[in-house]
Amino acid sequence: MEIIVNIDSAGANHTQVSVFNYNRTPVLYGLVLIFFAALWGIGGKKGILSVLGLTITIICMLFLFVPMIYRGYSPVWAAVLLVILSTASTLLLLNGWGAKTLAAILGTIIGVVIAGIAASAAGSLAHISGLNAEEAESLLLIASKTGLHVPELLFAGILIASLGAVMDISISVASSIQEVYCSNHKLGPNQLFASGLNVGRDMMGTMSNTLILAFTGTSLNAILLIYAYNVSYYQLLNLNFIGIEVIQGLSGSLAVILTVPVVAFIASRLIPSMSRSPMAEKEKKGGGKRSLEKKMSRADE
Repeated sequence: MEIIVNIDSAGANHTQVSVFNYNRTPVLYGLVLIFFAALWGIGGKKGILSVLGLTITIICMLFLFVPMIYRGYSPVWAAVLLVILSTASTLLLLNGWGAKTLAAILGTIIGVVIAGIAASAAGSLAHISGLNAEEAESLLLIASKTGLHVPELLFAGILIASLGAVMDISISVASSIQEVYCSNHKLGPNQLFASGLNVGRDMMGTMSNTLILAFTGTSLNAILLIYAYNVSYYQLLNLNFIGIEVIQGLSGSLAVILTVPVVAFIASRLIPSMSRSPMAEKEKKGGGKRSLEKKMSRADE
């Protein structure tokens, strides 16, 4: 068995060794390699670009977001900056520059900001903030020396947690509108908007369930303890833990729902104005060629 030990030494004759934990490093590295290999093997070039986008997000998180909030910057604005950088880098790598990508980026940023506003408003009304989290006492000790804004950490976490789902539904709606437009470039913005809404409605329920189940799954132990202690209904609803989970889950789900019309509206305006239909160009060239042939035939006559 390989273990990690902690060695405290006060000299050659005074050494204290204590067991820290199992050596989990090989297992974690192996799991990461399997994940990257699956992305590469099944996704091909897109999979490699996904890995690159994920790497950029992790780098922004560790070397930009965390140092900013540690040094006293607003966690909410730092999270907004992280959302912008992560969304732009991921979608540009996977889809390249275009109307679809631009619409998805704008929709994702707006959707995540909606989640932050909803969470902040609900938290203010319910008197819930980062001070109600389990690690609040330890973070307050750190904040006394670093200027860390502990109350805002909860809402910054909601912004980051809802990013993946909002980005997913944004690019899906934008892609569907682009496909509809390419199939029939005569459709107007209102018709494209309706098509995007129809696609988004099919995704709202599953994406909302994804967010709520994700938050619930991470709190399964606490839920079991509450059930075992037979907490009364009014106590249950007014627990800090329940309030935080409800605000997190519903704020993220609200962002997913409201992102659909936002992205559909932006994409239905941007895609027709920035895209040129290959079919239209072909018809235009074909019409010009036919008119030239008619003129030549008339000249021969």
